[in-house]
Amino acid sequence: MIVVVGSRHDPVAHELVAEWPHAALCDADDLTRPGWVWSPTGAAPSQWMVAGAVVADLDVTGVFLRRAAFYPEEFEATHPDDRGYLAAEAHAFMADVLASTVALVANPVADGTFGDEVIRPDRWMRAAAEVGLPVAPIRLRSEVGPIPTRRVNLVEVVGAGVLGSAPPRTLAGVQRLARTLRMPWATVLLDGRHRVLTVTTVIAPSGPARQALGAMLTSGEPR
Repeated sequence: MIVVVGSRHDPVAHELVAEWPHAALCDADDLTRPGWVWSPTGAAPSQWMVAGAVVADLDVTGVFLRRAAFYPEEFEATHPDDRGYLAAEAHAFMADVLASTVALVANPVADGTFGDEVIRPDRWMRAAAEVGLPVAPIRLRSEVGPIPTRRVNLVEVVGAGVLGSAPPRTLAGVQRLARTLRMPWATVLLDGRHRVLTVTTVIAPSGPARQALGAMLTSGEPR
């Protein structure tokens, strides 16, 4: 089974669940339902609540994240005064689940954070330098004005595969960058000179990437 951790208001999350076989959405409501069992010591079999149903962790082959946090506004059944605390607890619990599940997690998890919160610029810039990929310079401006447009190439990494248009050397470097960041799934944006602009998991995967992701998450192994 593939678990898509996302929001019920996210159309991309619903599309992925519909496209991937044996996939289901785990949203904020599931975090408040009874049925969760999570034992870091292995004292009891761990189990999820996904789409309102109990799912054994051993039956989950892959997890795809479509969020980097839980937000107070998502917990509508909880008193408004308690929603901020519940959102923080939900985030901490999900970070533990993602860090200890037996399934393949397609997005990075580290230090109590997950998704793009882990892929900080200082981290991916250092990794890009290590694998020999040039990074586009960051320019800060004090004046307010329109941001000049520039050509952007989008390259997607799914396991050992790379999808996108760039010179073979650049594509190989992007794959090494994702591997260095321990990301079986990543989107890397390049400028017109093939320099890295950013690394993210927020952009919705393309059609070919969705097919490759579905196969990878179903198998439970990067491919």
